[in-house]
Amino acid sequence: MRGHPQDSHIPVPDIRLGPGAASVERYSAIAGIVGLLLCIVAFIVNRAHFFQSYLFAFIYWGGFAIGGLGVLLLHHVVGGRWGATARRFLEAQMRTLPLIFLFFLILLLGMKYVYPWTRADLVAHSSYLHQRRGYLNVPSFLIRVIVYFVIWLFWGLRVNKMADRQDETGDPTLRERMRAFSAPGLLIFTVTASFAYIDWILSADVLYYSTVYGAMILIGDVLQSFALTLMVMILASKGDRFGGRINAFVLHDLGNLMFAFTIFWTYLTASQLIITWPANLPQELQWYLDRVHGTWKWLATTVALTMFAIPFCALLSQARKRDPKRLIRIAIWLLVARIIDIFWIVEPTFRNVTPGGPLATSPGFAVYWTDFAAFLGVGGVWVYAFMWQLRKRPLLPLRDPRVMAPVPEAVA
Repeated sequence: MRGHPQDSHIPVPDIRLGPGAASVERYSAIAGIVGLLLCIVAFIVNRAHFFQSYLFAFIYWGGFAIGGLGVLLLHHVVGGRWGATARRFLEAQMRTLPLIFLFFLILLLGMKYVYPWTRADLVAHSSYLHQRRGYLNVPSFLIRVIVYFVIWLFWGLRVNKMADRQDETGDPTLRERMRAFSAPGLLIFTVTASFAYIDWILSADVLYYSTVYGAMILIGDVLQSFALTLMVMILASKGDRFGGRINAFVLHDLGNLMFAFTIFWTYLTASQLIITWPANLPQELQWYLDRVHGTWKWLATTVALTMFAIPFCALLSQARKRDPKRLIRIAIWLLVARIIDIFWIVEPTFRNVTPGGPLATSPGFAVYWTDFAAFLGVGGVWVYAFMWQLRKRPLLPLRDPRVMAPVPEAVA
């Protein structure tokens, strides 16, 4: 990028996670074990509550793996120093995809508590479900799930393998080969991830459908992946462990990208609302009515403020995007805001006042203890897996010429 220091032949050191990361792994493992034990209790006590809560936790934590893959492919296609510096953090997120697949297998055990189209009695009494049975049926759903994960793992692990080979050999042709391989992968990934979210979340609703929906969730995943990458990168580089390679230039680029995807997420979210609300079709409008009724209305306001208005205003500042202490606060803010966003998207389907919600477990807003159990269990295990993946490899690519040369403006 313009204004960046020129390439340097100074070798990139083999930097690994510091001793503080071991504490994160230990505490996340403990949290995961406690959460999973609570999940077992929830499964026994109230399976409907458990699986509906589990869907929320799965979508949030799975979003890091899916978003990480998307940003990784984007980097290989468009290039840039920001991606070379952030690559290891993105690859660690992507390499948790096998774990996400295992988490999804658990969700399959409770499909009848989440997806009304799996219940023959409900399909027989709903013309909407009856019309969609050609697409929404268990065999085709399972086939699509397998296809999604095979495609994602194929592209993710392939570019990861080429990146490892670049570290070993320094082959200058690998950079172009990764770009050529990632370009079609990015397109295929975007399409499959969009369909996956329609299958996994939107199909739980009997009436509503939206062509914007999958992309809206996916861009939110990309945004939370950027936020996690920035947070971990800044924490890992404290004390200038990266020798000046994590600096104002890199942080500014990543802050700009986070700003851009905040706007893109808002554009897609507003587009869906603008298309649905004026049309005033009962079968479509009910999705929003469920999410602005009672306490859900305040969550909707919170999402608008925390996912768009506040980070948008905060990221307008050039100085703030260059300051690690201020930028990390925005990243943490977005990670927390995304939790509220996912909860507001997923749970009103099951906690609403509409008669079209056959699997509803509450007549309105409710927070179950199973929400915390599932979030803690899935999250603790995922964070442990992410840190384990991050610990296995150097935190910077060793032979990628796009890794910035040391500059004085490093993260303190």
